[in-house]
Amino acid sequence: MEIRITGALPLLMPEEILKIANNHTGKNAPTAITYGETTDAVFVDYMTSYTVFINPYTGKVIHSVCKEPRETDFFSFILKGHRTLWIPGKAGKLMIGYSVVIFVITLITGLVLWYPRKWNKKTALRNFTLKIKAPFARLNYDLHNVLGEYAAIVLFVLSATGLVWSFNWFSKATYYITSGGKELKPYVLPQSGTLHIEAGKASLNVLFKKLKEESPNTATFYFALPQKKEEVIRVSVVHERGSYYKTDNLFFDQYTLAPLQGSGAYAGKYTEASPADKLRRMNLEIHDGRILGIFGEIIVFVCALIGASLPVTGFIIWFKKKQNHSLHLRKS
Repeated sequence: MEIRITGALPLLMPEEILKIANNHTGKNAPTAITYGETTDAVFVDYMTSYTVFINPYTGKVIHSVCKEPRETDFFSFILKGHRTLWIPGKAGKLMIGYSVVIFVITLITGLVLWYPRKWNKKTALRNFTLKIKAPFARLNYDLHNVLGEYAAIVLFVLSATGLVWSFNWFSKATYYITSGGKELKPYVLPQSGTLHIEAGKASLNVLFKKLKEESPNTATFYFALPQKKEEVIRVSVVHERGSYYKTDNLFFDQYTLAPLQGSGAYAGKYTEASPADKLRRMNLEIHDGRILGIFGEIIVFVCALIGASLPVTGFIIWFKKKQNHSLHLRKS
């Protein structure tokens, strides 16, 4: 949920915001606090799917949301279907993954069949032109061949970026190729040193001020708060609104605020990441087209519709051929 506000007062520090949220909810173990841009409400999350939105200038509680453990919204429901077909466990994820593999094979073989044996003006017009006024059979053939050809590259990219999440072997192989032979390291968080437990937790206000000074134009500061004595403060510094890949994922000892080193493609500052790590961070935004803004999202949307139509138009072509073959056999 995005709540826009205005305010000319000084920004309230995280510890003040957390105190207000705890008083409002009657809880004392917040899991995260998120600061957005100057007109955004700050919000505090709790383990029980409880979120409190607060005016970061006045401290007024604007709104609070509490979801039941199994409660879900429409888009979360659709996303679950997209990832797992609403099938629990690993079965749904595997079905989606292998279906995409089959789709990619079909896409490649379709392109091979589409490619003309000899290029000339006639074959170019036939392969790149959609004949709207043609009879249904020919129009359906063009919808399959011509539109499929135009959307093929985008569909291949969508499939490849999706398979990164479906299969660990594909994820590692993709990283190996894009990094020039390096191994994909798992995303592992460091741990806080337990020698300073008696001193108590360090000031979150100090860390926020430090990060704010280092990145004054940051769109979002997300603080994942430690729940156990060995956990770290995990901070996501999002440099561009609506972007996930232009993000620094930083880790700090909860007792000393000493910066700690994590591992994996998503750990550390975006500007210091290798090209392969940056590409891995971009995977989601390449997959949904956001990498190119609204123009990219429109392209992905249109190509996805074409991709969804290919099995239908392909089935009609196969059925018509089978029908014609049966008719020919009867006549002979």
